Amino acid sequence: MSLVPCRACGHKVDTSALTCPECGATDPGHKISRQQRNAIGFFVQLAVILALLSWGSWYVWNTVIPKARELITKPAQEAPAASRQSAQ
Repeated sequence: MSLVPCRACGHKVDTSALTCPECGATDPGHKISRQQRNAIGFFVQLAVILALLSWGSWYVWNTVIPKARELITKPAQEAPAASRQSAQ
């Protein structure tokens, strides 16, 4: 493994090290900490979920609700004249 400077103190650490032996920083070989990576992942997932919920509610509002309103408010149609005469 190669040695890289710690992102917090600059001490040379292995890229697979979990903490810096000098300052105790987590993931010293990475440019951002594990907590920052987790926070970024959380916000990306949150943005995707919100986008899907927004699209889903837009879809329901613009397609399902108008069709439901049309079915609810449509008056009942009378039977065709030919079927009325055969019933007599």
